Order: sequence, then C-alpha cells, then structure tokens
Amino acid sequence: AAAWDRGRGTWPSRTLEQRVSAVEALVARLQQIRADIVRVLQWEICKNDADAAKEFDRTMEYIAASVASARQSAKDGHLCTDGVHAEVRRSPVGVMMNFGPLNYPFNETYATLIPALLMGNCAVMKIPNTGGLAHFLTMDAYAECFPPGVVNFVSGRGRDTMPPVMGTGKVDLLAFVGSSKTADQVVRYHPQPHRLRTLLSLDGKNLGIVLPDADLDLATRECLVGSTSYNGQRCTAIKLIMVHSSVAEEFT
Repeated sequence: AAAWDRGRGTWPSRTLEQRVSAVEALVARLQQIRADIVRVLQWEICKNDADAAKEFDRTMEYIAASVASARQSAKDGHLCTDGVHAEVRRSPVGVMMNFGPLNYPFNETYATLIPALLMGNCAVMKIPNTGGLAHFLTMDAYAECFPPGVVNFVSGRGRDTMPPVMGTGKVDLLAFVGSSKTADQVVRYHPQPHRLRTLLSLDGKNLGIVLPDADLDLATRECLVGSTSYNGQRCTAIKLIMVHSSVAEEFT
C-alpha cells in the first residue's frame, strides 16, 4: 500500500516505457535461472521435462505479448466516431491480491500479474502451498528490477493469511483461479466487498463437442489427450464430452 500511495507512489507515477523497461529487465533475470525454475516445476508438481519447460517458455512469450499490447494501446489512445473525438488513457487501479493455482503456478500467476504491473498497479502474490517453490527463486529478481513494495509475497495457508490481509481494506483488485466457494470467502474478508474489483477464473467444466461430420479417429485421440494430459489437472482439461447421437455409438 505504501508503494501505491493512492496512485502517487513511485511505480504508478512512472511512464509506460519506464515500467516496460523494468518488466523486460525481469524477463532477462528470469531467463538466467530458467533451468532452476523448470527443475523445481518438475519435482514439486510432477511435470515432465517438456511440460515444465513449456510452462516457463509460454510465460515469457506471454510477457512479450503483453508488453506489445500495452504499447499498442498507448498508441491507439485517440478515437474519433461520427465527428466526436476522445482520448483514452488507461490508469492503474491500486493494489492487486494475486492468487495462482498449484497446477500452473508460474504461467497462470503471471497471466494477471504482468498486465497489472505494466499498467502501474502494485501486487501482493499469494504463493500456493504446493507449486510455490518456483516463486521463491524469483524473489531476488523482483527486488533488483522493481522499487521496494511493488511486488510482495505472502506464503502460508489461505485461511490464516487472507483474513488479515484482505481485512485491511487496502486490496483494490483480486485475481483468483480456483473454486467459486473459496473466491466468495476471500471476497467476504474485505470490509468493502462492493468496492473490490475481481478477476476470477472459477469451476471450469470444459466441453468436448463431437459433430456428425467429425473425423472420429482424430476426435477420439484429441478428447483422450484433452482429458488426461497432465493427469487431467488443468483448468482447460475436458471434463464432459457431448457427441451427436448419429455418431455416438461409433465414437464410444
């Protein structure tokens, strides 16, 4: 909260390019410890070599895409419709409480963390009890690349750590991946829940849909991979399959 300082802190006061420079410096530092992060992802959450490396590399690609998008948005600030001119300026919201899941602790956490930082927000990262070791490896990099207090880490059981943190009322944005029951509880800890902005990914039940003209050999393989990859421990894993009645017997 001190680093945010109601929008007057060092980080929210920086220009977009200054914030981009810090994020790019972070990427350079993370690349230096890539092998360590990949190894920890393998051993702590039981990913194979390829999946652990892919999670890190996809995260770096996502950061680059976020930087490009932020720069493009800044260029597209002037709008004109039917002779009406407008200037669009994006401003930070405040302090974000950021939860990442245990199955993709690196990629999913950064999917909300990096855009928030680029826009000038400060963040508190709730490290998952399982899958959090990769984040411990990054702490020195954040300390080197960002002003004090911009990125903060909280570890421990959520039921012990979240009531006092959310209860301060100083969290402005909640980013959470998990169950709706847990998200509802975290929101209730905030003294002004109506003021809290939320970015939630909850209770995914993804469908595989097989149409009458589908290549059934291909559909069978893809549904199998989609439901069992990483032992099904993915938000995007196929949970339900809907097959057209005309091909249901052949598909099964």
